[in-house]
Amino acid sequence: MTRKKIHHPFDFAFGIMYNEFPKELHENFDIPGIFRRKSNVKVRLKNGTILEMDASYVVDPDFERLFEPAVVILEHQSKAVDRPKIQIIGYYEIQKIADERLPPLSVIASHLSSEKSVQEFDRTPTSTTKLLFLDLGAEDNQKRLNRLKNIINYNEEQLTIKDALNLGIIVLFAQREIAPEVTRQAIELYLKIDAMPKKLEYTLYSVLYAMIDAYFDDENEYEELVNMINNETADEIVGKFESEIISQNKIIELEKELDGANSRADSEALRANSEALRADNEAIRANNAEAENSRLRDEIEMLKSQLNSK
Repeated sequence: MTRKKIHHPFDFAFGIMYNEFPKELHENFDIPGIFRRKSNVKVRLKNGTILEMDASYVVDPDFERLFEPAVVILEHQSKAVDRPKIQIIGYYEIQKIADERLPPLSVIASHLSSEKSVQEFDRTPTSTTKLLFLDLGAEDNQKRLNRLKNIINYNEEQLTIKDALNLGIIVLFAQREIAPEVTRQAIELYLKIDAMPKKLEYTLYSVLYAMIDAYFDDENEYEELVNMINNETADEIVGKFESEIISQNKIIELEKELDGANSRADSEALRANSEALRADNEAIRANNAEAENSRLRDEIEMLKSQLNSK
């Protein structure tokens, strides 16, 4: 087997769940408001740099915690939010206000305690970026895992899409020291699900594959787990996933080439500007020298004229 390294597996896994099931993910995370629709995730900074939010969507009021429409900015964080990150989220909020003309609701999904993060940032004396943190630590993770075990192992109730997404959430937000074991347990549960909609199967398979890639460095363990999920997943799902990874990796390679080309183009432009500036400086110096020579010639002619008159 040739191992396919997934670029940024955590972002990839989170993006799959959001892209395929945004409403159910919103409900699963218990974020205020009622999901309405996705929103633009692109942000252009003042310097022309384009960034992309992990997820953004419009919500309607639920009249319990949210009393007017808002636009959610949902960021998956595998490390604490520092000052540069919260400043970027501030730029995201400005973009969303411009896009939707709605107040922003910035939410952080992380397995880390919010105490480790910067939670507020004053952009101006009257404008503050304040973050809402989801508690997705060890206790929450275990509750989700236990609920899945009860549903899948003991058929206590029907497995809904909202519940099934917990398979992805527990592996994505597992504490790093126990993440491999949590992933193994999630795979065992995945293999016990008799039938599921193709979109859900594709989502869960993709997330589990990405987390195998993220957590298992030993080649034998990696192959064992990939073979386990491949053998119990529809061929069309596996093929679609492989095509998706190949396409994404190709896009990343092309973007790197483009960045390199842009850097080279910028360097060429800088060199051209430098050459032009040097040429301008030479021309100025030449003009100044000619002017000085002309002044000296005039003085010489004037002195000669004075001598001749004597």
